Amino acid sequence: MTDILGAVARRGVEGARLLDIAEETGIARPSVHRILQELIGAGYIEQRSGRRYGLGSALYTLGLSAPSPIRDFAGIERAVRSLAERTGDAVYVAIRRLDSVHYLTRAEGSYPIRAEIVEVGETVPLGVTFAGIALLAWHEPEAVEAQLRANQRFRRTVRGASQDFHETLVTVRQEIAQVRERGYCFDRDTAMPGVSGMAAPIPSETAEPYMALTISAINDRLPPPRVEELAPLLLRAARGMTSCIR
Repeated sequence: MTDILGAVARRGVEGARLLDIAEETGIARPSVHRILQELIGAGYIEQRSGRRYGLGSALYTLGLSAPSPIRDFAGIERAVRSLAERTGDAVYVAIRRLDSVHYLTRAEGSYPIRAEIVEVGETVPLGVTFAGIALLAWHEPEAVEAQLRANQRFRRTVRGASQDFHETLVTVRQEIAQVRERGYCFDRDTAMPGVSGMAAPIPSETAEPYMALTISAINDRLPPPRVEELAPLLLRAARGMTSCIR
């Protein structure tokens, strides 16, 4: 059921067709149709014109009843601005949303050439950007592969259209190994050609990490020696944000 909700959510205001949901989730169309009808009955899904499905208003009401995972959003924003000022580069914070990551805030450094990969408010599948790869580090290998296959069905890849699935899988596995060994991942051209990035999970006091902190810059700004120089700053900032979340 959560797979279907996630597939519908990723289609946004456009809505999702039954065929789209079945292809993305791998669930047979009759089963998808049955589950959609149950979700419509609960108000979690609504059927729109053109035989498309979107999220229902009951989900919003349900969400209002849940405690926010963020205790101090202003504290997160201050930490992001501080890291951007110290590094001179773009800094992002993203939060997990089902099998995607949602970008909450961004601060620009003083370096004049920007590396703006995503916009604040944008949601992308896990494994597409540095933040999503950092959060995949807590998944079993089979779950990582399944996520990347889902991304392929959604026509989103890690390194752009030129990289096939197996190359993508190797890349992501290498970056997951970095997170487990060093606490952060780094790579070039992962989210966009010409752009480098490094990301660290933000530790949670109550659960496995569900938020990540990213530094993003053009390739020339993040050669290996500078990555090693910035890594302690990134990790310290990520640990400092733990007190701002649950």
